[in-house]
Amino acid sequence: MARRFFGLAAAALVAAGCGSAAHPITTSTVSTGTTRLKVARIGSLPQSLSKASAVALPGGKLMILGGYTGSASVATILAGSPSRLRAVGRLPQPTHDAAAALVGGSVYLFGGGSSTSTPSVLRVDPGTGAAVEAPALDEPLSDLGAVAIGKRAYLVGGYTGTQFASAILRYLLAGGTHTVTRLPQPTRYAGVTAIGQTIYVAGGLTTSGTTRAVYAVIPGGTPHQIATLPAPEDHAALAALGGTLYYIGGRKVLAIDPHTGKVTVAARLPVSLSDPTATIVGTEIVVAGGGTNGIWSLSR
Repeated sequence: MARRFFGLAAAALVAAGCGSAAHPITTSTVSTGTTRLKVARIGSLPQSLSKASAVALPGGKLMILGGYTGSASVATILAGSPSRLRAVGRLPQPTHDAAAALVGGSVYLFGGGSSTSTPSVLRVDPGTGAAVEAPALDEPLSDLGAVAIGKRAYLVGGYTGTQFASAILRYLLAGGTHTVTRLPQPTRYAGVTAIGQTIYVAGGLTTSGTTRAVYAVIPGGTPHQIATLPAPEDHAALAALGGTLYYIGGRKVLAIDPHTGKVTVAARLPVSLSDPTATIVGTEIVVAGGGTNGIWSLSR
């Protein structure tokens, strides 16, 4: 949680404190080798935000839940097209450092909290924004990642309020969790996404410090390292587009080939981002917040 960072994590949060002034929509293209992405500002959040949770909805829509303004958590649920988000509901309590996944037609928001980690799980109606309590986790958890594979949600790493978490958990809709495997090191603030049946975990803050490792794991299998980031990274987001992993944080977007492990710079960002959301909406990555009020599209 925001008040429980170790030194490196606290520095990353301070670096995220960008202003909330609106920026003109701009587009830039950066090419390095065979990797090329376009970055375009497409909209604005109501306020500067980081540590929010986001999930893609049917029909090219996006939902953003909670977040951190730099001084307080928020309870707002935003939804709509990425360029025209509007408030559609409120969480029962202000929350940040949670993780969201779309499972069985409902948005589930896992863990997070305000000043302390919580085991709470919320089920949010994607049509109305109504949020109700769902069966809780077995223990408090924040600073985690979440992915949906089929009709199952998997939670990756995080912080229990007393220790870093190493488990990859399957959330049981009837209540509780089941540990399907463990990361090589307990990790929080990692980038997490999935391609098919495989979960990918990039960077993050471990008990040994910030890591450069990128792992792949099929639930029930053993994680194996597939790539190494150029430098230790945490508080960034991970998304998969066209079979390539994109790690988004600071002033850059890294492209990671999950087959060869090659890492290249795919794009430069107009501002430095810490704890942004990164969600696949249609054929683009939509990046929001990260200590700013910006919403950007990343496309090929």
